[in-house]
Amino acid sequence: MKVKYICLGIVVATLLAACSRDEESLFDQSAAERALAALENANKVLTAPENGWEMLYFANPESRGYNMIVKFDANGRVTATAKNSATTGNKIMTDESTWEVKNDYGPILTFETYNEVLHAWADPGTDGDGLLGDYEFLILHATADNIKLKGKKHGAYCYLYPLTESIAPEAYFAEVEAVNKRLFANNNLLTWVSGDKTYLLSGGQTGVFSLIEPGELLNSEDLEIYPFAVNRSGVQLSFPIRDNEDVWYSMGSELLTAANSSIGAGELSKYFFDYMNIVACGWAIDIKELCPTIQTLFSTADEEIKKTYNNKKKGGITEMKFYSAQDGSFVLNFSYIGSGTKASTYYYLYTMQRSNDRVKIAYSGPNDENSQKVLAALPAIEPLLKGLEGDFKLSGNDALNPTVGLLLTDNSNPALWVKFTGSGQ
Repeated sequence: MKVKYICLGIVVATLLAACSRDEESLFDQSAAERALAALENANKVLTAPENGWEMLYFANPESRGYNMIVKFDANGRVTATAKNSATTGNKIMTDESTWEVKNDYGPILTFETYNEVLHAWADPGTDGDGLLGDYEFLILHATADNIKLKGKKHGAYCYLYPLTESIAPEAYFAEVEAVNKRLFANNNLLTWVSGDKTYLLSGGQTGVFSLIEPGELLNSEDLEIYPFAVNRSGVQLSFPIRDNEDVWYSMGSELLTAANSSIGAGELSKYFFDYMNIVACGWAIDIKELCPTIQTLFSTADEEIKKTYNNKKKGGITEMKFYSAQDGSFVLNFSYIGSGTKASTYYYLYTMQRSNDRVKIAYSGPNDENSQKVLAALPAIEPLLKGLEGDFKLSGNDALNPTVGLLLTDNSNPALWVKFTGSGQ
């Protein structure tokens, strides 16, 4: 029995000794030493990239993100370059000042002396608030791959990514603007998918997504908002959507993808209706590129208008655009120039039905008395309106933004097709 207890005592003593050594390895540095190590790491990471950092700056938790190029040197100098509508008047601006990483219950990045590019966000302005931005940031994460900051006063998250190549500011901001235009031209509507959750994201052109749940409308009260920034390769959310952890979405040919979720246009036939019903934007027919069948009808109607008003140079059809009406019907705005120089618009009703990946469009007739009078005076218009009927399959020029070009091809007659562009309003 004594031998048994002796052996047990040896085991317990060994385990206690092991725990003691683990605790010593965890706490072998004082708080001051750990703080110093964090400061040294931050300084080393910030000054490492030869070409500086791309900074996606969010002034406060409700504002859109903006792009800057910042470069830190080991002598405490920082150069910042920006181009935006909020602080630089859409002109490229560069300024140099000083920076430092300090300890305040953790490493703090501060831009000490005034920098016209960086401090403009925190200037009080004439109203005492200004843009509610920060120039001091808690460093939450700092590695060679990325840095995550949090504004010390207003609490917005900002993100830095190393520039892997030398690029002139003019070229950098041109590329960012091109991506922004590609993704959000014409008030593009996007779908966010994570597991079994699906929501619509609107407002991309403002830099702040509005989250729309199934059945909600864009003008619903208390929509959740998610500010974001665009760079040359994707979209950076300021903070994640709902309980998801993703904030960076890499841009592919068809989707913006993250670890646990994705953002894209979704099914085109559903997008076709959501764009009209939820965002209240219209689909404009490309009247400069029509299939031969519709082109013949268009030319006949256009020529009749010019002859009737004896205005061959300025007269003719200027626009054909579909909208969703408040009563659930669909209206074609038909605009042409007659005797004056401004276009007059008349309204014609259509029915539209979604069937799998297709949209059925059928002409119903004039919406009001004035539109009926136009058909009586210009009878060649109605065959054109009826020529837009069909059971159409949809395809897009850009899977990420169907509004830049949507092709509708009749399912039974491929020679009959119509091209649409999102109206953006």
